[in-house]
Amino acid sequence: MRARASSFSLITLGILAVLYPPDAAATCKSVTILHGVSSSFEQCGQNAHAFFWLQGRAIQRMIGTIAGGTAGHDSGRNQTDVEGMYLAGPNGNGSYTGNSDWSNPGVDGCALAFTEADTSGCQGGDNFGVTNYVLAGIDSAQPNLARMAVLSVDFNEPMQLWVLDNAGAPSVDGDPCGGDALSWNTSPVDCEPIPMPTLEASSATPEGTILRLGIGSTAGIPILDDCLIAEDRATNCPRNLYAGRALVYRHGACTAATDATLDHRSYIYPSSPPSGTLAVTPSWLSFSLEDTNLNGSLDVGEDGTHGGIINGQLDPVIIPGTDPVTVDVLIPANPDATDCIFLGLGILLDEHHFSLDPPTDTLFGETVMSPEVSVNPNPVALYGPVTMPDVVTAISARRDAGTGLIEWSTAAEVNTIGFNVIGVKNNGRSMRLNAELVAANEGTTGKGSTYTVTIEARELKGSSSFFIELVKTDGTTRRFGPARF
Repeated sequence: MRARASSFSLITLGILAVLYPPDAAATCKSVTILHGVSSSFEQCGQNAHAFFWLQGRAIQRMIGTIAGGTAGHDSGRNQTDVEGMYLAGPNGNGSYTGNSDWSNPGVDGCALAFTEADTSGCQGGDNFGVTNYVLAGIDSAQPNLARMAVLSVDFNEPMQLWVLDNAGAPSVDGDPCGGDALSWNTSPVDCEPIPMPTLEASSATPEGTILRLGIGSTAGIPILDDCLIAEDRATNCPRNLYAGRALVYRHGACTAATDATLDHRSYIYPSSPPSGTLAVTPSWLSFSLEDTNLNGSLDVGEDGTHGGIINGQLDPVIIPGTDPVTVDVLIPANPDATDCIFLGLGILLDEHHFSLDPPTDTLFGETVMSPEVSVNPNPVALYGPVTMPDVVTAISARRDAGTGLIEWSTAAEVNTIGFNVIGVKNNGRSMRLNAELVAANEGTTGKGSTYTVTIEARELKGSSSFFIELVKTDGTTRRFGPARF
């Protein structure tokens, strides 16, 4: 659809009035990122964090002065509405519009440092490259999950700003200088969850524990661009922003309550340095099979171990694609450790790595991590074998005076509400044999327990095998077994 010029003017004036004023010391003039003409981020959770950058030219781990390029060309330390990264959206909690400005205090680099050829002949003035914008928040109903969405837009030359509403917009007349410049996405952009890594199985080795992790689908996470209408789509499309799923971790106390205290931000930034640049350690470290002591640094003898490449750096565990998969990782044993690690999953974006200092070409942009990560709440021990939470570790069945005794045990009940005994008949039909849910003895304490249920002979008739169905506090279930007489 084509917006009216008068409507755009009113929206722009209202937004610019509440955005941060341009930095007086900046060498870059104010260039607006506009959003909310026809769409907004929705269902993104509370207290969202955002990051924007010039395509291929971000350095998320570095902050610096607004005029310098050695810290990348991105939003720098800014993350929230307090720093001018977005405004509240039209629909309450979890609703945002990504209105911001490249001249806000704390922004790194300069949006005007790289121009693009005016291939369309719009003659609208300056023409610059692609700005990418990612927003992520925490799911209020499932606080271990982060929700995110990405918008990517070419510079809108006729309007002389970046309009996030152009992402996902249809072509109106095929003219980026005409109707296409005023074509908006009229649907809300719903943030979708980043799956947390699930603990599926474990096995002990001399070096530690092999954990099998379940990695869920990320196909639903919206990553929208304006390639149907972009002026320079011949040179900057397709954008190919999605770069895979990154396994991350951080250390914490070995208690079930620790995860509630963990900040899910991938980076927690201090104030900008008075001059020069400042390297910031990510709050969630990339998990690497080479990092045999899980200290986040490449130590002597680690490079190239456990299938890694000898390249002078720790090779991160990156899961390509979007389909659900399982991944085996080694959790190294450290008998002297007193803490645990928590595993999380982040989304990687933009592997273009364009030059930051042409024509010298000694500095390049880096891959971007989602501003928030999803976290498995179960602590993973470093000082011995990893105990799998919320699983039945043993199950047996035996007859006793005409009745059946079904026995099972658990090792660590973290989110367990109870159990059902499931009998499978000779014809393959399943039925629950207990009248009421068998309540968990430990439930959420992290401790294990044992259970015995007596099944009357009339209930056993025709049953050839038995399963234990574990019921978690969120209502999900998982079966273990079978056991037979």
